[in-house]
Amino acid sequence: MSTPSFSRNRLKYSVNEKFFDKWNSQMAYVLGFSYSDGNIYKTSLAWDIQKRDKKLLLKIKAVMNSTYPIIERPHSVRLRMSNQILINGAFNKGLIEKKSKRMSLPNIPKRFVSHFVRGFLDGDGWIVKRNNRNEVDLGFVSGNRIFLEELSNLIYKNVGILRKVREKDKITPNGYKSITYLLEYYSNNAIKVANWVYGNLSSKEIFLERKYKNYLEFVKLYKYLNSGKNEIIRKLQKVLGKSMKDILQELYVDKHMNAVQIADILEVHSSSIYRWLSNNGIKYPVHRKYLYE
Repeated sequence: MSTPSFSRNRLKYSVNEKFFDKWNSQMAYVLGFSYSDGNIYKTSLAWDIQKRDKKLLLKIKAVMNSTYPIIERPHSVRLRMSNQILINGAFNKGLIEKKSKRMSLPNIPKRFVSHFVRGFLDGDGWIVKRNNRNEVDLGFVSGNRIFLEELSNLIYKNVGILRKVREKDKITPNGYKSITYLLEYYSNNAIKVANWVYGNLSSKEIFLERKYKNYLEFVKLYKYLNSGKNEIIRKLQKVLGKSMKDILQELYVDKHMNAVQIADILEVHSSSIYRWLSNNGIKYPVHRKYLYE
């Protein structure tokens, strides 16, 4: 990108046009968020998000020393900055115009990786409790498989958890079929990734408040669920005379019972069964028939 015709005199508003030139935790977050929810067109960078998340745009505007206004729309809020030097910096970090063409992660210094990932998660990710289970689901979505595979490897290098990217068919509002890609983490793995991106944040860091609040609630939930776990397991192992892995192997694999049925027998919540299966490395078969269906 060249800047032969660029003139600040024509700009009504200002911004730190060198914002993307130097790595720091705030820049890493904004870049990650822009990889998910940022739109570049020629010399402009814009974010258009839900009205309930307006505070996030205020934070981004502040850290970028921007005087550009946030525009209220019927169902969203929009912050658009026009500055060719700013866009050059973003472009040099891989933030190109077409979102679907953003195939590779930028070369992020290790100490800023979690901030970039948090930004992307706040844009194109989720952290929620799965229906009818005390189990956390954290994930990312993208139209680009290569990008998510690189993200999966990045998380593996930093957290030690490797997950495969899966594809999902999607029907657009116009009725067209497309494919989207998902990278998901569950239960304790989800909490580990969440701790990495949301844990121990300083007051200067940026985050989407509603997802951060979910994280704090889930940390409390898992502390509560795990508080008496070892004692319960010891009692069950003593009464049944087997290790927990052998108990689960017999009921789940050999007798083909599902988690709810096992929970009824052991008199615990089904969410505990799901966690124990995961912790003991007992995989869920892709195709199976349960007893008593």
